Amino acid sequence: EALSARPSDAIALAVRMGADVFVEEEVLEEAGYVAPPEEEEPISDVQVEEFREFLDNVNPDDFAG
Repeated sequence: EALSARPSDAIALAVRMGADVFVEEEVLEEAGYVAPPEEEEPISDVQVEEFREFLDNVNPDDFAG
């Protein structure tokens, strides 16, 4: 089956559903991007504690635009 959607929505949905994404070779050549491998650093106890403190003090109004 085919689904008509904006590219950003289609890619997001495909990733969530584990679906295949088919792209014309020309599109990949012009707009494709190969991301460099991420170097993941382990999360420190300090970072975890800082995030917990943030969650304890965050207010939904902080995100109001």
